[in-house]
Amino acid sequence: MAKKAASSKPGKRPNINQVRAKIRELAKDHQFDEQILFSFAEFLNGGAFKAVEPSLQELKDAVMAAFNCSSYQELKKNGSFQLFVKDQSLKLTTKEAWLKVHRKFVGLPESERDAIGATSINGVDVLRNFLPWEVFALNSETATAQDIKTAFNELAKEHHPDHNGNSEVFERLKKMRDSLLAAY
Repeated sequence: MAKKAASSKPGKRPNINQVRAKIRELAKDHQFDEQILFSFAEFLNGGAFKAVEPSLQELKDAVMAAFNCSSYQELKKNGSFQLFVKDQSLKLTTKEAWLKVHRKFVGLPESERDAIGATSINGVDVLRNFLPWEVFALNSETATAQDIKTAFNELAKEHHPDHNGNSEVFERLKKMRDSLLAAY
């Protein structure tokens, strides 16, 4: 009598955010090219992955939690929140405005973490997010001015337009370097 194959229910397929995180991990551990791994993952998936963006309510809930507020009314009274919204001239009726608040006080939403592509460095899309410490892979508590310059020079070797790099990315890297060095 033939043995029955163990019934294995297919598990839930990973979403794009989980795939990008795993690709970044593999690329780091084994020195693989992230873009090649991502292209292979899309091939296995049968095409591009569907983006998984947070809903407006998820963004609001995360921001309220970051400020320890139980309601939107309570959040609107918070001084830091008010200052940021006013300083950025945000209209909190749009998802983009809530994304800016989320990025500032909660962090990057899962859909923006572990970015892969020509404009991404260390998992950050530098044209979309201004996060110099993460892009330069430096600790803000211990990094010196020399560490910043060294990190910039390493990235410049790869992203300088003279070396077939993206000029927008390189300009953004210079702004990041200058903003970090301004504190020294």
